[in-house]
Amino acid sequence: MIMTEQLKVEFKVYLRQPLYLVFTILMPAIFFLFFGMMYAGEQYNGIDFFSQYIPGFLVLILFASSVFNIGNQVVTDKEKGVYKRLSVAPISFNRIMFAVISKGFIVALIGYIEILIIAKFVFDVTFSSIFVFSISYVACIIYALIIGFGLGMGIKTLNNYTVIMMTSFFPMFMLSDAGLPLSLFPEFVQNLAYLNPLYHMNIALRVAWNTELYTTYQSEFFISLAFLSVFMVIFLMWVIAKWRKK
Repeated sequence: MIMTEQLKVEFKVYLRQPLYLVFTILMPAIFFLFFGMMYAGEQYNGIDFFSQYIPGFLVLILFASSVFNIGNQVVTDKEKGVYKRLSVAPISFNRIMFAVISKGFIVALIGYIEILIIAKFVFDVTFSSIFVFSISYVACIIYALIIGFGLGMGIKTLNNYTVIMMTSFFPMFMLSDAGLPLSLFPEFVQNLAYLNPLYHMNIALRVAWNTELYTTYQSEFFISLAFLSVFMVIFLMWVIAKWRKK
């Protein structure tokens, strides 16, 4: 009951920040409608547009709702001394963190459902592997939440966090193969995509969206899983090292 009340408080705060709503709910839907209307009949490497780009747009929702939003809140609260005050308050710090992360999880799910509804009722998309994809997407939400929370705990100030996120989002978006095909870029730029976590998450989700693509993306799929695993290990080591210095 107490956890439910805390979650309600988190959502009230969230709804008072229209910029977050734009980036996490409205913008992905608008981009999806825009690109869908432009390229719905196109194929990319012999594969239909939606098999390629629905996972990509959902990856962008993950970045906005689970990485940027959660990390931004953690850094802001930390900078304002909220967590220090909680350490002497009767409210559990773990309870607050669980509510913050739960909010991010729910927002990501709302974005997921939003894209599926648009895909089904606007573009008449068929969901061939929706169960596998849903499980995979939930796993990606958890992965992204860990990244967002870890960045929030590891970066000291909101200014630093904002600069890092704003300067990294555009190149990560362009190299994710989610909005524009990587084939449009020079080869050396395409090679940079292999260093982009969003690109690898996109590849993994494409296979989950349409399991028939496994043969097409077999080598890329396992490379992406390996990259995401190694990236998470290195990231957690960085977060732990930052935490121990405090």
